Amino acid sequence: MRKIVTAVSAASLALSMLAMAVPAAAVTGYDSAYAGESAFVNISPGQTQNFQVFFANTGTTTWSRGTGTQVDLAACLEDKVTCNAQDATEASWNSGWLSSTRYATTTQTTTAPGSLGTFSYNVTAPVGVTAGTYRFNGDLVLSTTGERIHPDGYYQDATVGGAGSGAAVLTSLNPTTGTTGGGTAVTLTGTGIACTPAFPAVSFGGTNAVVTSCGSTSVGATSPAHAAGSVTVTLTNSGQAASNGLVFTYADTSAPSYTGMSVSSNVVTVTYSEPVCRTTPGSGVGSTAAADWTVNNVSGATNDPVTSDNTPVCTTAKDNGVTTALVFLTNPMPPGAFVETDLNTSAGTCVNPAATTCQTASATSAPGGAPTITSASGAVSGRNVLINFSQPVWCDPANGFTAVYNFDFTLNDNNASTTDPTFDAVDATNNKCGTTGQTSAGTPLSLHTTAPLPAATTYTLTFTQPNSSSTPPCAGCAGAVKNVYNVALATGSTVTFTTGAADFTPPTMIDARMAANVGSTDFTDPSDAFTVTFSEKMNGGQTGTIGIQDQDGSTATIQCSAAGTAANNQATCAWDSGTTTVLTVTLTGTLPNTAGTTPGMQIPFNITSLTGVTDVAGNPPNVLGSSDRLVDYE
Repeated sequence: MRKIVTAVSAASLALSMLAMAVPAAAVTGYDSAYAGESAFVNISPGQTQNFQVFFANTGTTTWSRGTGTQVDLAACLEDKVTCNAQDATEASWNSGWLSSTRYATTTQTTTAPGSLGTFSYNVTAPVGVTAGTYRFNGDLVLSTTGERIHPDGYYQDATVGGAGSGAAVLTSLNPTTGTTGGGTAVTLTGTGIACTPAFPAVSFGGTNAVVTSCGSTSVGATSPAHAAGSVTVTLTNSGQAASNGLVFTYADTSAPSYTGMSVSSNVVTVTYSEPVCRTTPGSGVGSTAAADWTVNNVSGATNDPVTSDNTPVCTTAKDNGVTTALVFLTNPMPPGAFVETDLNTSAGTCVNPAATTCQTASATSAPGGAPTITSASGAVSGRNVLINFSQPVWCDPANGFTAVYNFDFTLNDNNASTTDPTFDAVDATNNKCGTTGQTSAGTPLSLHTTAPLPAATTYTLTFTQPNSSSTPPCAGCAGAVKNVYNVALATGSTVTFTTGAADFTPPTMIDARMAANVGSTDFTDPSDAFTVTFSEKMNGGQTGTIGIQDQDGSTATIQCSAAGTAANNQATCAWDSGTTTVLTVTLTGTLPNTAGTTPGMQIPFNITSLTGVTDVAGNPPNVLGSSDRLVDYE
């Protein structure tokens, strides 16, 4: 997309179509006629505006969103011939388009022949964009193939800094950075600045600044407070449109401070003036928590060593800060003890309780008492049981929370004729009960069973603390599951839950699309791939067959395996590691086919059969009843 610096006439705002002969329909069964559009827009840097254009369906095929007859509004180059493409500068205006080369599809679910289809999309002017008029060219295309269905030469314009002759034009800011607290004196330089009948308004990211001086070529303003980051600064003369925008960056230059603390048992809760994160670990290997904090029982004249600090380690972007954190002690502080908690090297020097490196407070008892089990649940045919507690807990391997003791929990359906499943692992995906100490306390605990859970079965879940009488003995063990104050879950704690009714509903395919096409334009070469998304969690099976057929009748059968071979028809079939709902099929060998009217397995093609794949209840997919089994480019 090239920038157009010529003025836009009032007439052109009403109609953007080219004066040209109307070409014939380009795709059999599809045709369209331009029916109108929204007005061209004036836009400021950082601002978002909407375009709408209307086309009548003058063909014989209904445009159906989400199917093989979906029609899209595609981006085109300035030559108005090359579509499904765009100039490099257009990408930065993309604001939720279908893709980098497709603006939108119909807002209507279906557009029957004779009906109007609405195509609506947003454009966002990049911060710092040069003033001028920017043109967005497009035409309707068949979504699956990208073919234009009736070349019309549609376009709409967005003009930056073209709101009217009364608008000022800014050329520079000095300085271009300031603090998040505001108060920075900024000089705005430009032309067309009007100081009467009132000083112009100056906006920093939508917040007005105090204007301190005004001249025909410059204005002085004091920046308002704002969160860290870049904002657009504009100047608006009285009664006129806003100027173009220039970028001003807010920087956080104020250091955080340690503002308070409280002590309950062996946990110190510390607070900060703003979000903070650690540059070194607060627990485990490399932890410096013990050196970072000094906690003194002033009443007893003793020091209580720090074991860990759950302030998170900083990400690269330092966007994971917290204002409250927990510091854990070796021993509980006696209730009523006067406690001093010092950051870094301030031990014994906290003469001012409001100092930024040390705070004091009286210790209290651990709140809430011992944790209890509040509920448990398990899905039919699932192999995970979620266990919820009355407060956050952590699971301590050193005190018996291991596979040797089946993780200390048992299931009993009170039916002597059945064999109850046991627990053989921690479900890492859903588990919130950390095993590295109090810093990772959470709920629920999620345990994996040795067998799928049957339908309509009531289980009693029981916790048993391993001890010296266990097999093998766990000498001295106590507190396999405990809260952050190290108060243990009582042995013998129980809860009952019932699995649901049996599931007989087959899963369906809700999305199918190409993932890679590396060789010819057909689906036939090694490394060609597509994905299928199912409506529910699947069994994760990696063997079986997939039957496919293209639109001219060519058919093929894909043989799935975990590793794949170079033989014909072979493919790897791999599931996503999170939900087990997305299957990726990647050819490892060439895919021969039984030719239809045109040789080759052309894209798009339909999935016609699936074997070896079921949901977790064992139901095979309803292929023909699926909402999307057409593998295409989306």
